[in-house]
Amino acid sequence: MKQNIYDNETFYTLYDEMRNDDKKLSANDLIEIPTIRGMLPDLRGKRVLDLGCGYGDNCAYFAESGAKYVLGTDISEHMIGIAKSTHMNSNCKFQVLAMEDISSIPDKFDIVISSLAFHYVEDFDKLLKDIHKLLKENGLLIFSQEHPIGTGTILNDACNEEDCIDLGNKNYFLVSDYNVNGKRIVDWNNCKVVKYHRNFSCIINTLQRQNFKIEDILEPTPSDEVLAKKPRYKNQFDKPYFLFIKAKKL
Repeated sequence: MKQNIYDNETFYTLYDEMRNDDKKLSANDLIEIPTIRGMLPDLRGKRVLDLGCGYGDNCAYFAESGAKYVLGTDISEHMIGIAKSTHMNSNCKFQVLAMEDISSIPDKFDIVISSLAFHYVEDFDKLLKDIHKLLKENGLLIFSQEHPIGTGTILNDACNEEDCIDLGNKNYFLVSDYNVNGKRIVDWNNCKVVKYHRNFSCIINTLQRQNFKIEDILEPTPSDEVLAKKPRYKNQFDKPYFLFIKAKKL
């Protein structure tokens, strides 16, 4: 099932407000973006595909880093519209396209990148199979997603996403249903959003089954500099928000 929550006006109005905060203190700004960019190889002369590119900021960064061709795709017309207007002077191209349909792309790429989007796709096997075909020989897949320890818990009416017990100077978070892979429905920006939970064994085994060799796995914790800006992110030592994987096409 394809989901296009980012074209829902109720959702994207609040999402745009959150991401356009000039303070740049979100977990995306302080943890996710620096981590995934730090995993990149030398991009000079490379062809790069960004799946779920959103506003296109990463695409512009790839182009500025020397990539000779960058294509950003997203299911959301709203997001692609902003990407095109914001980065019209870059050498990036943007296309409205669901990740479920990327097999229609006729090009080949040295690197496929995706930031916090794979957990919206139900068929992970097909997605990786399509990415494998789009990559050149020894091409790289680099992606981030919501951490499985966070996506697994199925909440009931008595729970919320921040449920935890404070004991001493530590937070102990609610975790359940970790080994129950499948659909999760969460409340976000006054909407019901569908995500798909996959435990670690599912993620790793699917990558191997689709002929990828894992080169790096990261579950980042905040630096002292980040903690000085946003002390609450000390919770990343107990329950990380993000998982990052770099894998090579075999």
